[in-house]
Amino acid sequence: MMKLKEKILQVLEKKNYTYAELAAHLSISETELDFAIENNTIEIRTLELISKELRIPLYSFFRENFEGFDFEKEPYYNVNIWSKEEEAKSPPDMKTLHQELEALRADLLKKDLLINALEAKIPKP
Repeated sequence: MMKLKEKILQVLEKKNYTYAELAAHLSISETELDFAIENNTIEIRTLELISKELRIPLYSFFRENFEGFDFEKEPYYNVNIWSKEEEAKSPPDMKTLHQELEALRADLLKKDLLINALEAKIPKP
């Protein structure tokens, strides 16, 4: 499994950006950045700043690799984290969703009726 610093360095290389430039953008030294990464004390805000500066999605730090990831076309704010298999699936149609909602409403109504019937059997003080 690739470590966070290795991932950052890989992206930096692809973006023609140096580690020193990244640290300067974050207003910290390379040593401080190294310490935070290697000791798992890096804040999510810092990761977010890195992702914005490198224009990559924040979740990309948690990917196994960057194979197939187009750094020039992929917007950093893209939040599509589904696999290619999930992307290929078509979304459910509205008719099916409405049918499921109606079924859920019917179940809720039955449960409400049951609750009311049970509450009616409870003796009142």
